[in-house]
Amino acid sequence: RLCRSTRMAVQQIELERFDVLKIQSIDTVSQSFYARCFVQLRLIGARNRQESFVTFGNGAKSAEWYAKQIEPYNSFEHDSFKMDSPKIKAEGEDLLIEVRMEGRFSQPMQLHDFPFDSQELSIEFLILCRVDGPVPSEVNVSPRVSCSLVDSGFAPRFQWRRKGEVRCHAGTHEANGRTFPKFGAKVMVARESRFYVTNIAVPTAVFSGLAFTLFAAQPSEPMERLSDAFTLLLAMAAYKITVTDMIPQAVEPTRRGRGWREGGDVGNLCGVTRSQCHTLDLGVLRDLA
Repeated sequence: RLCRSTRMAVQQIELERFDVLKIQSIDTVSQSFYARCFVQLRLIGARNRQESFVTFGNGAKSAEWYAKQIEPYNSFEHDSFKMDSPKIKAEGEDLLIEVRMEGRFSQPMQLHDFPFDSQELSIEFLILCRVDGPVPSEVNVSPRVSCSLVDSGFAPRFQWRRKGEVRCHAGTHEANGRTFPKFGAKVMVARESRFYVTNIAVPTAVFSGLAFTLFAAQPSEPMERLSDAFTLLLAMAAYKITVTDMIPQAVEPTRRGRGWREGGDVGNLCGVTRSQCHTLDLGVLRDLA
């Protein structure tokens, strides 16, 4: 419970450092990604009132309370989000808040250009101190801000590659008539199309060609043709099971003229991948008949 009811001056906060330490996975099915980051905030002119941001009746250290008001904005699973104990240190007349956080973040993804798409991964946080509340705060990006992505921490390098630099931003978020400071960072990643072309498009073309090998069997030997047909069907079934986990599963509206199909907004490539085997199955059955 707060003992001080008078409104304080607006606390100016500068985002000085935002390091993306790790991006472990980018999941296009759940439209989320797992990341760990390090954030450094500078509280301008706050050293002389380090223990008086808010006065608590139980004598708790108010600077630590203030640091713990940082909450993830776009977390995918809030309960599983982890935040280390904030570190507070003085530098000149200011206070620095340093904290490490990790968890899964929600990210709407545009999959229309799969497998040649690029995605913008955003990590955003709120400071739960209203801009017009008892402890008003305002956050801005420092002119000396340092944003980076640790190369060794980028795990999905075989399916994605970094595209551009990390960009920091700050602003506000409105919810139910209340406005809170918000800050975060964004990084662009591009899909490694060669991985999908090699593992999806090429095998699909091979299966399409193998379907015509059934005509090589003599019409007078139906059992040989039947044996080849079932072998091809089993191979295609195993292939479909394998590639199911490699392509996006999101259902998007069909776009005319692009050959996109329900079951995955993944362009012509995914349309061939998901329906080609079914088409081949029907062709084989017609041949057997």
